[in-house]
Amino acid sequence: MSNIDPNLDPTLRPERPVVRSYTGWVAAAAVAVVAIVAIAYMATNRPDNTANQQAAIAAQQTQAAATAQSAQAAQDASQAAQSASQSAAVTQQSAADQAAQQRARAEAASADQSGRDAATTTRDSGSGNPPPPQQQ
Repeated sequence: MSNIDPNLDPTLRPERPVVRSYTGWVAAAAVAVVAIVAIAYMATNRPDNTANQQAAIAAQQTQAAATAQSAQAAQDASQAAQSASQSAAVTQQSAADQAAQQRARAEAASADQSGRDAATTTRDSGSGNPPPPQQQ
């Protein structure tokens, strides 16, 4: 079964009502206007690249200077620690030398006193003449 009316002339086509709508054209025009405005905005409001580049260079220089200062401070601290260590070693050696000198003086004084005591004891115990030889 078909939907064709048998009473109509087959050579004539049925007329369709023409509905005109401009919605598509209006949407396309709106998109075009937005695109033109966006392109104009991007063309006129470009950021100043030289200022940004100069700021980036300044930031890198500041960071490099801070790194160099940090390295110098670490080196200075290392040298100070080494100097303190050497100073402590010298002080310790000096103290040991002084203690050895005092010990040597004390031993010399003790030996001198022992010698004096021995000499005094020898004088006190005899006349200092050797005993006479024994005859047989």
